[in-house]
Amino acid sequence: MGKTIKTKYDRYTLSFKLQAIKLADHSGITAIAVAESLGIHPVMLYRWRMEKKNGTLRDGYPMKKKAPQTPQAKQQPNAKLKAEAELLKAHKIKELEKSLAASQEELDILKKARRFFSKAKR
Repeated sequence: MGKTIKTKYDRYTLSFKLQAIKLADHSGITAIAVAESLGIHPVMLYRWRMEKKNGTLRDGYPMKKKAPQTPQAKQQPNAKLKAEAELLKAHKIKELEKSLAASQEELDILKKARRFFSKAKR
């Protein structure tokens, strides 16, 4: 069976890492318990401790820098977004027109009912 490979990794801030290390350094609390309560792997906490000790602990950073996009690549997502926005607007307009028609019909019925009942009283 194939393994599931995580393609997006969580990035933690430096303050979060330092707070986790501080919690793990308390006596009577195990690093495993701290890691479980924070939802991180215990090895990650141990690595952060080692990096702090070595002075290499830093803020979460991306593994690879993104290549700059070409102008065409930038325009394609914008065109798709605009097309989707137009479709959503058209759909919303149709819904509002249906709602308006139903409200107008209801109003007409109420007007007729008012005229009918006002004639019946006379």
